[in-house]
Amino acid sequence: MLPAYPGPWPAATVDNLRRMAMEQINRAIMTPVGPGVSQWTPLTSRQKFHTFLVSTYAPQTFISAGLEAIRAKTLSDNSAYARSLPGLGQHFGVALATNETDIFFQKFLLPVALRQDPRYFRNPDLPTFKRAVYSVSRVVITRTDKGHNTFNASLVLGAAASQAIADIYVPGAQQGVWPIGRRIAFDLAIDSGFNLFHEFWPDLRRKFLHR
Repeated sequence: MLPAYPGPWPAATVDNLRRMAMEQINRAIMTPVGPGVSQWTPLTSRQKFHTFLVSTYAPQTFISAGLEAIRAKTLSDNSAYARSLPGLGQHFGVALATNETDIFFQKFLLPVALRQDPRYFRNPDLPTFKRAVYSVSRVVITRTDKGHNTFNASLVLGAAASQAIADIYVPGAQQGVWPIGRRIAFDLAIDSGFNLFHEFWPDLRRKFLHR
């Protein structure tokens, strides 16, 4: 069981959390333009490991953990966690740990084993609607190391594996097929949103922020 929180968070802690959140938001806003489909080249195992390392501290890792913590706190606030804001912090810690496990499987281990590319490639030459469809479809379609389209087993199996591991150490967690299914659905939904962000944000940033 997680330890009970003794009292309200100190003002300095709240300020630090607010500062960290703003840093992640600013990093997301200033994210460099991602590679386009015409720039694709296969990755070596070492490069996939580098992709995993970079993803561990990417803004979307912390943002998705925050969304998962809010979802878990709202829909299934189990008694193993503290109440109110401290409990949300505990949910966030668990969600972040699960996310980091997710990333290890989805960005490195499974892409190496299955010879798949874990990256997202923008396709700015398509019309707007087709770009949106393309962005969302990339959660279930990825490239092999030979450049062919294939089912994104790295993402789906990675989500299942990370949830199965989380079931071992998360206090009060429901175990079985349903939590794994929810994790896969959450990863597909959140990655679809981030794909859309990566696809269109550089265009919006140039138009409105002139950057």
